Amino acid sequence: MTDSTVLRLDGGLSTALEANGHSVGGSMWTGELLLSNPGAVTEAHRQFVDAGADIIITGSYQLSFEGGRRADWSDEDTERALRNSTTAARLAADEGTLVAASIGPYGAFLNDGSEFHGNYGVSDSVIREFHDRRLDVLLATEPDLLAMETMPDLAEVQVILELIGSKNADIPFWVAFTVSMPGIIAGGGTFADACALVSENSGAIAVGINCSPVSVITPTLSGVETDLPFVVYPNAGQAWDSDSMSWMGQPAALTTDHVAEWAALGARIVGGCCGHGPATMKETFEKSG
Repeated sequence: MTDSTVLRLDGGLSTALEANGHSVGGSMWTGELLLSNPGAVTEAHRQFVDAGADIIITGSYQLSFEGGRRADWSDEDTERALRNSTTAARLAADEGTLVAASIGPYGAFLNDGSEFHGNYGVSDSVIREFHDRRLDVLLATEPDLLAMETMPDLAEVQVILELIGSKNADIPFWVAFTVSMPGIIAGGGTFADACALVSENSGAIAVGINCSPVSVITPTLSGVETDLPFVVYPNAGQAWDSDSMSWMGQPAALTTDHVAEWAALGARIVGGCCGHGPATMKETFEKSG
């Protein structure tokens, strides 16, 4: 990933599932289907593969043992859904398609939009316990890489990186942060600090931004220097309303001009997040060449 090749990442899995007629409005989001109907998740992944994605991200983002208990799942249910998340992606993948296991933040479990502000008010030990067992299960499924994504806090990322190191997990990963304004990650701290933190780890293949509006991407990337490639997958620019559990406002387009601009700044993995379904990504990929 040191040359100018840009790998094509998928788009919003929940967006694809909703377009296919599935409900993902519960507290476990796509995790509900990974327990009740994993074939539907495979179908959605496959739509992104058919659209041209080189990498697909599993539906494990919202899955956690704490969240499962809150939803009256047994821990065995959560383990099965986590394993199903990688299996569903593998079944959709072509030869050469990479599967990235999603590691969502503690804020996802709170189900109140905390991914977009961080500062959970809990200790590092609570964060560590939250991620530890889930990480063990996902590593056992042997994904090609890990996608730590929608991360608002430097402190939480540090805990996860330490956990990966303690497990001697020889697996590549990227870390993507939510950015609230150009150059500033959602929980405070600068994107430059985020890049420095991630770049200290030998397994890191990229650092970047996801589930953030298109408007913050270019000024944020252009304001830092790092030896790591960037990974970028913005949402459609809408605001998450935790009361209605829906995105509010008019969506913004993801264009080939955006992709070219980010590639020129060092992005080597580019895709979409919430609001960008297979049709959007197919059009963007095709026009980007």
